[in-house]
Amino acid sequence: MKLMTESPIVLDVHMEAAPGREEDVAKALGALLAPTRKEPGCLEYQLHRDPENPLKFLFFERFANQAALDAHLAAPHFQAFLKYRDANPGLIPVTNVTRWRRVE
Repeated sequence: MKLMTESPIVLDVHMEAAPGREEDVAKALGALLAPTRKEPGCLEYQLHRDPENPLKFLFFERFANQAALDAHLAAPHFQAFLKYRDANPGLIPVTNVTRWRRVE
């Protein structure tokens, strides 16, 4: 098996909202969808919500390469989200990011 270092970058980002703030988080995360999907190099950007626990969210993200991911992280809409999150301590107390590369 070989790790495909030139394959698209895949991220799964698990977040859990603070109780009572889940709709605020849903709105803030949802606002990232349209502008991110228009970014060059964004191959897939999906937001999911746990049907059994409405506090839990998952982003499934695929970017063509590291440059595309870096551009996403620097994009004004993503920076605005980070500013909103940081201005509201405890809003999203749990965030776990896993980065994946395809294996062949």
